[in-house]
Amino acid sequence: MSEKVILCVDDEADILELFRDEFEECGFKVLEASNGKEALDIFNSNHVDCVVSDIRMPGGDGVELVKNIKSTGSEVPIFLVTGFSDYTSQELSGLGINAVIFKPFDLEEVVNMVEETVKS
Repeated sequence: MSEKVILCVDDEADILELFRDEFEECGFKVLEASNGKEALDIFNSNHVDCVVSDIRMPGGDGVELVKNIKSTGSEVPIFLVTGFSDYTSQELSGLGINAVIFKPFDLEEVVNMVEETVKS
């Protein structure tokens, strides 16, 4: 099986580092972005198998990122991470994402969800 690529998006460097270390340990290639605009540029110029993104970020939030990715016709799995969101559960579920992950999260659980989705 070829190496799967995960795009991790968060404005907090320590969260990106956690995701990068854990996903790389599981055999994924990890691309990183600190906001939605940067993430969309990376998404548009690279093959990406899955996106794990924070919702609330300056410079383009995760919901706008999802809408932009979906507008390309992509069916890539997307997981959104949030501690607090201005969006309702119905608004988020209507985006066509795979799951909303609430902080504080269990990193192993997040990795397992992504692995099951991407490797199936």
